[in-house]
Amino acid sequence: MVTVAEAQTLEFRIVRQVKTQPPLTFTVHVFYSPEDSGYIAECPEMDAFAWGESTNEAIENLLDAILTLAEAMVEVHQKHPDLQNPRLVHAQFVAKLGSEANLRKLLGL
Repeated sequence: MVTVAEAQTLEFRIVRQVKTQPPLTFTVHVFYSPEDSGYIAECPEMDAFAWGESTNEAIENLLDAILTLAEAMVEVHQKHPDLQNPRLVHAQFVAKLGSEANLRKLLGL
């Protein structure tokens, strides 16, 4: 008989849509990578990814990456408004959230 301690999540995906105009979709994909001996977490809409030894560590690192990227994209846009970035709308929304706790809630984590 297999016990709960022997079960391991190898992959999961969360897709959330924000009711903005236009609607924004955020995807979080976490999966085990045998080559990296750990978990990869990614958010393709922000072109963000992170690694961790556990799903929780990978998610924490992804949240940090998303917030850092959002702040950087907004800052670059303020300095160079003529530069186009398809991820800017997502970045501006994330930057307005203001905290990791709010981002975690938005992403359903």
